[in-house]
Amino acid sequence: MTEERTAARLSLTPMLATGVFMLVTAIVLYAVNATHQVFSPAWGWLPGLVICCVTAVSCWQTARLARRDRPAQRLWRSIALCAVFVAAGNVGDARLSVVAPERVPLQQHDLVSSICYAAAIVVIVWALLRLPLGRQGASVRFVLDALTITVTVTVFAWYFTDRAGNAGDAQGTTVPMLLLAVLGLIVALAMVKVATTGMGGLEPGTLRWFAAAAAVGTIGGGLFPLVFEAGPGLSGSQIFVPATMLCVTLAADRHRRAAGMPARAPKRRLFSLVPYAAVAATDALLLRVSSDSSRTVAVVAAAATGLTALVVARQIGALRDNGRLLQRVDQQLNQLNDYQDELKHRATHDGLTGLANRVLFEQSADEMLAAGEPLCLAMVDLDDFKTINDRLGHAVGDAFLETIAQRLRATLRASDLPARLGGDEFGILLPGLTGDEALALLARLDEAMAVPFKVSGHQLLARASTGLAEAWPGATAAELLRRADIAMYYAKDNGKAQFAVYDEALERTHEADQKLGAELSHAFAARQLTLAYQPIVRLPDGKWTGLETLIRWPHPERGFVGPDLFIPIAERTGLIVPLGTWILHTALGQLAAWDAEFGPGVAPRELGVNVSARQLREPGFADEVREALSFSGVSPDRLVVEVTETAVFDGGVALDTLLEIVKLGVKVALDDFGTGHSSLGLLRTVPANTLKVDKSFVAGIGGASEEAVIATAMIQITDGLHLKAVAEGVETAAQADTLYQLGYRFAQGYHFSRPLPPAEVRSRLRDGELARSTSARN
Repeated sequence: MTEERTAARLSLTPMLATGVFMLVTAIVLYAVNATHQVFSPAWGWLPGLVICCVTAVSCWQTARLARRDRPAQRLWRSIALCAVFVAAGNVGDARLSVVAPERVPLQQHDLVSSICYAAAIVVIVWALLRLPLGRQGASVRFVLDALTITVTVTVFAWYFTDRAGNAGDAQGTTVPMLLLAVLGLIVALAMVKVATTGMGGLEPGTLRWFAAAAAVGTIGGGLFPLVFEAGPGLSGSQIFVPATMLCVTLAADRHRRAAGMPARAPKRRLFSLVPYAAVAATDALLLRVSSDSSRTVAVVAAAATGLTALVVARQIGALRDNGRLLQRVDQQLNQLNDYQDELKHRATHDGLTGLANRVLFEQSADEMLAAGEPLCLAMVDLDDFKTINDRLGHAVGDAFLETIAQRLRATLRASDLPARLGGDEFGILLPGLTGDEALALLARLDEAMAVPFKVSGHQLLARASTGLAEAWPGATAAELLRRADIAMYYAKDNGKAQFAVYDEALERTHEADQKLGAELSHAFAARQLTLAYQPIVRLPDGKWTGLETLIRWPHPERGFVGPDLFIPIAERTGLIVPLGTWILHTALGQLAAWDAEFGPGVAPRELGVNVSARQLREPGFADEVREALSFSGVSPDRLVVEVTETAVFDGGVALDTLLEIVKLGVKVALDDFGTGHSSLGLLRTVPANTLKVDKSFVAGIGGASEEAVIATAMIQITDGLHLKAVAEGVETAAQADTLYQLGYRFAQGYHFSRPLPPAEVRSRLRDGELARSTSARN
């Protein structure tokens, strides 16, 4: 930017070149005629006339450029008009240099020229007064400075006029000249004040050229004739008018070049030099006058001047101290503003990822909805993120979230707004997109997320469940967020790592789940839930070898509610944790009661209890199992913890908890084996004692079906790994016979027994059910 400004200052346009040429020509013409008149003095006014026209055109072009800045536009138009008036005045002076050349050196003008010059001054003063003066009090200070310079110039004018009268010159010839000098100095003061204080909103370099123009014009128009004597027909204005107009042309050119550049803040000035310059000039005049008077007057004048200098020095010192204090205050205010900006950023952004937080997300959603344009909102929840935290630590988990945020920024559009709403949950605002367009963008995001992440030396994959909701007329941010949340949970409940779009069917399902969840919580508190036990038998005789614990919910209005309906709800609401604790303690207490009543030889040898992935990830779950075993008095090797493949697929804290449970002596069964992820790979990592083959492989096991091939392969695997295999869902004798022929020795299903309440299990044990065969029971 500095190079651009330097280039703007150094470039020479045709108008500037013309102005420079005219100024040089004017100086040459004046110098030639001042030594010896060679040609008519009227030609000395021609360069000024030309450059006035050039300046008027340049200022008018600048005014057209500043159409959006009305004060600046008015100023440039006024200056263009001022240049026209000066040109008209120069024409009158050129005529006067021919008809009355003796009046020209004294700056005497005819009536028309005087009106033109006065009009030029009035126009420029009026234009300056209409500029916005900025800070409060600037107008008052400006008026005071103007009065100060007026008094000072008037004193000097009176002094020179009085001297001219004493010398025999006519005072009347100097009064108009001095009047114009006073007005010109006021203009100069106005330009200097505007330039040094930054008032008016114009570029500082432009204003400095204005100040230079006013100063040059004042010196040439008012003071130059009082100091230097010129020959007939010659005037300092022949040089100073072109110089003044060249400065104005430079100001206009600077403004045009700086139009696209950022404005620079004006420097703070501790005090104005105008009053002190006026006092110094008056004191100098006082000393000059007193030197012609008596010794007493001279001494008093010198003392007054010295005292004035001391007072000024003291005041300037105080102003400098105040300036340094103000500078420190400004620095502290800037620091405070920076701190407030930082606090505002922290209040609206996530501290870890730098993304927007929930507050800014909802506020932005409201603003986008108010605009009435299409809008989609996506909720993205990372699947199994807790496993990363539990297995690799929170530092890796935080780094993973930061990487996710970077991937979001890199993939989404500039107009999209990603936000971290809490934990591993993200929200995305997609303005201007319909549902199908948003899904296409989310598909690209999913592809980007599928690329493995390298985080703290670990290769990690990001899997997420995403819900999408599209805005509708009258939508609110809270309702849109709720709908996307419903869709997201639907995606998570249906296998994770997928998209779901909100519709009314999801709403009805969600409402039903919410109602059922509330009823489940009430049923648990009211002890309405019960346990049932399904026997696990030995093939082929059907002898009981153990029991699997199953939970039942006899709803007072709905009737029997299946576990496939309420267990997922318990998982989502977190109720599964206290529910699982109750099941574990109740089942072990029941087994201890059967042991006490029938003895170890009659009571079931093993008792299976289903444990969810949520329970395995709970801190201290292994200690909870230890306490339940200790409280009930049941031997650990009689408890079988049944887990699904999905619960331990990702390893992490769930697998670590399972290993701790195995150290207690508890057995592990992989439930629904064959339907999860990488089942064979799990056999190498999960410390399982039993594989429970899912009933989907048992249902069509007859003949040469694919199920029979899979069942045969599984029994071969379990035999090779010395594991116990239990076939689930056996419903017919043919299935039981086929399984026995394939090598299965343990089974479970309605063919042998439905799940039994505790009282019926007790009755069967008392009746010797343990020793009865399947054929006898049939």
